[in-house]
Amino acid sequence: MTNDFLHWSYVIAKALIENNSVRIDDQTLSKLMTPRSDAPTKVTDIFSNLFFTEVECVFLDSLWANIADLEDKSQQYVAITAACRAVQKKRPRGIFTFTGKKSWDNRRDLKISFQEQFANAVRLLNDAIFDNGRKHRASCSNIMELSDRNFDLVYLDPPYWSPLSDNDYVRRYHFVEGYSRYWDGLEIDLSTRSKKFKSYESVFSQKASATKALQTLFERYANSIIAVSYSSNGYPKKSEILSMLSSVKARVEVFEAEHTYSFGNQGGKKVKNRVREYLFIGE
Repeated sequence: MTNDFLHWSYVIAKALIENNSVRIDDQTLSKLMTPRSDAPTKVTDIFSNLFFTEVECVFLDSLWANIADLEDKSQQYVAITAACRAVQKKRPRGIFTFTGKKSWDNRRDLKISFQEQFANAVRLLNDAIFDNGRKHRASCSNIMELSDRNFDLVYLDPPYWSPLSDNDYVRRYHFVEGYSRYWDGLEIDLSTRSKKFKSYESVFSQKASATKALQTLFERYANSIIAVSYSSNGYPKKSEILSMLSSVKARVEVFEAEHTYSFGNQGGKKVKNRVREYLFIGE
């Protein structure tokens, strides 16, 4: 089983983890890329010339209309995943915190068409789908409300609290997250330059509640092996996580490595992009 906070991540899991056989054939791919005069125009109306040209936005609207018409739900998830990958490949660094041509360069991904990016993504996803003989389930819900607790191993990659904004994935990837559901249930803030929507509420949004939430998760899955991915630029710190895990597990190991992000926060004149990545294992 897999569960994620973001709908975009949930769609990927539905396409590649829960789905073990359904792919998009060439005929379906051709239909998906066929222009639609009756398509909704949300991307065109709101986002034209912010991240993509008006022509590219028209394509994204038509693509969504065609995806919505697919009868097979698994094909829908594969197609949305491919579309989201294409969207990211057509932006420098794949993020949406800035508009226009900032950081634009001569890389091939920025030059080739959306149609080619989408078709390439579909083929890559088709190749990644396989059947291991087991059934899998993807969920997009509050992990604190999941009824499932009987797992051999629980791997946690929680949002870590930071006084900076680098860990706000909704802010960084709001267009991809929005497109993955065609902004259903989301209110776009038209007063913002990038037309983002409000970040989802989470217990990990505040320092105090984030620490308490981790302790609750460790207690919730105390009967499973617990693996936690974390970073040195988040809170709580390494020593606190060790202490919390040790309160529910007899043996805790920490594996760590230095990592340099390709971009990071501006702290004065220095770019804060060097961290230590941790993997905690509690047994």
